Amino acid sequence: MINDHLSLIEENGRMIDYYLLKNLFEGQADHIITELKTFQNQDGGFGHGLEPDVRLPLSNIASTDIAVEILDEIEEDSLKIELIQDIVRYYEKTYIPEKKGWELVPPEVDLYPRAMWWNYSGVEEFGYGNPNPQIVGFLYQYQQYLTTLDIDVLMSYILNYAHDVFPHEAGKHNLISLLEFYNRMPEPIQTNLEPILQTACNKEMENKNWEQYCFQPYELALICPKFIEGKEELLQENLAYFQVKLANGLIQPNWHWGQYDKEFETAKKEWSGYMTYNVIKALLKA
Repeated sequence: MINDHLSLIEENGRMIDYYLLKNLFEGQADHIITELKTFQNQDGGFGHGLEPDVRLPLSNIASTDIAVEILDEIEEDSLKIELIQDIVRYYEKTYIPEKKGWELVPPEVDLYPRAMWWNYSGVEEFGYGNPNPQIVGFLYQYQQYLTTLDIDVLMSYILNYAHDVFPHEAGKHNLISLLEFYNRMPEPIQTNLEPILQTACNKEMENKNWEQYCFQPYELALICPKFIEGKEELLQENLAYFQVKLANGLIQPNWHWGQYDKEFETAKKEWSGYMTYNVIKALLKA
């Protein structure tokens, strides 16, 4: 069945997702790096639809964050360290002091096809929790490459947010961002954050209407399995649900742009490859 999905991605999707899926069975790190670089710009950031709902070719945080996720799949540090340094440099250059963080997309996003939630006028609605925690976590892990930003100051912003704001606005994407931050932290900080994160994860897992856009149990298991402990039955139900979908082909996104219908069909195919890769990865780890 895996070979069928590989063929479908190769025919209809992106080669980076093809190599990510193949990497689950045999080393494809060199191919992944080569493909990832095709989405990179000279400023070190990533664009060109690496986040398929953002067709902006210019570098943007939304696409660069996905590049970080992909690099995490490569174990060999020597292969990815140059890209990691590029991303640190990009994050430093795009930091906005008055926001104490980053903007997911620049104003130029409106010049290209995109999902309606990526219209620049609505970017502020994402809130501080998306994407700042995951970026600061990445910079903490690779702080030896920082040249302009003070990691201690950035850390204080995120920890204050986690305790004072996050519990009142927890949702899928700011929860994922804070989980990614947690994954890169030393044990004392992890211990401090665990009650906050567990409460938010428990609430998100109450939604079992998986046909809707929501935080799927398999996604939580992939990002941070600790927080799905005790919910193994729910996870197995979720994986069984997606196994049925896999039997019919690639996993399809359950959302629509609400504009640019023709371009959305391209993005839909690209998401299908990336989502299929993640579902198969979750099944292999279960």
